[in-house]
Amino acid sequence: MNFRTAAILATAMSVLALTGCASGKAPDVIEQVTGGGPAKTTNSPSARPSGQLVASGFGQQDEYVWVTSLVRNTSPHVGQTVTVQFNVLDANGKIISSGSQVENFSRPDQLLVVGTQVEVKPNEKAAKVKATLLVEDEGTFSTRPFPKIPTSAVHVSKGEYGDTTGSFEVNNPTSTPLKDARVGIICYDAKRNVTGGSSEYPDLVPSSGKIRVESTLNTLGTPATCDAYAGPGI
Repeated sequence: MNFRTAAILATAMSVLALTGCASGKAPDVIEQVTGGGPAKTTNSPSARPSGQLVASGFGQQDEYVWVTSLVRNTSPHVGQTVTVQFNVLDANGKIISSGSQVENFSRPDQLLVVGTQVEVKPNEKAAKVKATLLVEDEGTFSTRPFPKIPTSAVHVSKGEYGDTTGSFEVNNPTSTPLKDARVGIICYDAKRNVTGGSSEYPDLVPSSGKIRVESTLNTLGTPATCDAYAGPGI
């Protein structure tokens, strides 16, 4: 992954919230968490709890910041749109960058990594990330559960030019080729604080087969561990 070209900027959180209200359908859940801290739920009493922000954090390489969250599907349903909006803060609490990423739940109790890259000015340093989760059941994605896509342990190594690489295998549990799988990698330090990660989108995993994936990680230092979570293509 090239950090200078991989930025994915999606719709801002406020716009999504307004869209949900305009449709007359309340969002399933809105939840906020600051990187490294516990989640604080802000959903209305009538909202159905269907998503949980488990953890959030960031990595930074120069002016490129990788923001990421681990999200759990707490509903027996699938197909919900999952949006995480990120505000990157400096040491003084000033927002220095914002971005968002959209994914979807494909099975109950799924753990889903939602991450993206944002840019800051060359002299700016991220100190904290605040993530806001919005889960909506809009009928955009398939409501048929997809089986868990197993991934192997992530092997972390230093590259020739000082970059950090994570390598692992993705297994296709089905008898048909798996196209455009979405893989999120989330990394932690020794205290299990989130320190960044990356994402990959392999074109094809053979039916009942597996592939090896290598991903350049954007992290704060060398991570102690990384985990990869895979889902079907959107």
